Amino acid sequence: MAVLVGSTIGVGFYGIAFSFEKAGLAAGLLFFFGVAGLTLIINLLMGEITLRTHQRHQLVGYVDKYLGVWAKHVNIFIFWVSIYGALIGVIIVSGDFLSNILSPYLNFSPAMFSTLFMVVASILVLAGLRTISKFDFAVMLVVIAIILGVGIAGFSHIDLKNYSFAFTDFWFLPFGVILFSLNTTGIPLMREVLTGSERQLKKAIAWGTLISAGVFLFFALVVLGISGDATSPEAISGLFGFIGPRVVLIGSIVGFITSSTIFLNIATSLKESLQEDFKIRRRWTWILAMLPPYLLFLLGVRNFIDIIGLVGGVAISIHMILLVLTYVKAKRNGERIPEYSIRLPNWSLYLIMLIFASAAVYTIIVK
Repeated sequence: MAVLVGSTIGVGFYGIAFSFEKAGLAAGLLFFFGVAGLTLIINLLMGEITLRTHQRHQLVGYVDKYLGVWAKHVNIFIFWVSIYGALIGVIIVSGDFLSNILSPYLNFSPAMFSTLFMVVASILVLAGLRTISKFDFAVMLVVIAIILGVGIAGFSHIDLKNYSFAFTDFWFLPFGVILFSLNTTGIPLMREVLTGSERQLKKAIAWGTLISAGVFLFFALVVLGISGDATSPEAISGLFGFIGPRVVLIGSIVGFITSSTIFLNIATSLKESLQEDFKIRRRWTWILAMLPPYLLFLLGVRNFIDIIGLVGGVAISIHMILLVLTYVKAKRNGERIPEYSIRLPNWSLYLIMLIFASAAVYTIIVK
């Protein structure tokens, strides 16, 4: 459960409250429960795929094994889009968090703070620094504690008038943001952690997904209830005028630590993948990992919500379709009997793929 929650908590959940405010709470809640339910099913399907296969893989390995080269190439493309989108999102939100923390001392714009973060983070990635799993776990616990703390501290400041249930022109915005937030890569690692206790995997996936979703929803509702139409894209700075600078400062510090940890892990993983999987020389891997997202940032790609919404709505939706197709093949051609099996009728699997395909097309049209 800790592995799944830790791999799910990222920068995406900070944008859920803003998406609720823009879309209307009714649309936001409908999408939240719908996407959370789909994510739970997908995570359980992924768990079953790992249990039907002897050799350990990440998703790209399972896709290659069961669907072949064409799907592997599609998945690699989606991987690149998702990882660069995530890196740009972290660059943007880290600048916002640093602005909240350091603006009394440095008269920088959020974009300048983002550049400062990028310079330092790039040096650390070049040096090969990567946060260790125990530190990641500690950060996860601190983030959850801060979310609950903000909720408790801000509960008395909630104004029910801020919960508008009317649908707006941005009614579809929460889909991609929520899907991005709940997406996880931790299930293959869960399978390894539970070697010898594989029967516990289904329960761990279910509870890990529900805990993540519950924490995200709680945070989004509290932030929206406090700040209303002043809700900021990264959730924290919009609270300043309602619950005071101290809570905003603590939230920003934790947000910055979270985003920095995520950036180091993602960027280092990308650098290693470029070297090991694509056989690119080491001196070029750092440039390919760092330069494209920062250039896109400099060229004006700076809307945090648009980025995570687009990546979630398109790239991760396609990723989900590939995962369902992989599950169908693994169920037919798997190498071992799994410790659990999700008995879904074929029509429901087709319906899930249709939902994600429709969402991807609609997101492209809207964007």
